[in-house]
Amino acid sequence: MRVECPECSETFEVESDTVFLFNRFHCSVCEALLEVIEEDPLVLVAIDEDYLDPEDEEEEDEWADE
Repeated sequence: MRVECPECSETFEVESDTVFLFNRFHCSVCEALLEVIEEDPLVLVAIDEDYLDPEDEEEEDEWADE
């Protein structure tokens, strides 16, 4: 499946089974971290790699408490 990077506007090939809601993968051209936010039609957004989802932070806090 060919997708277009919202960061560099280049198209590149990805496995169709990796394109599902909230999955993340890197652009093979510019290495931007992309996230699927809509499946039909396909919408990708570039994500800051330093960004932590608040839910991820909660899970990390739970692991730290154990």
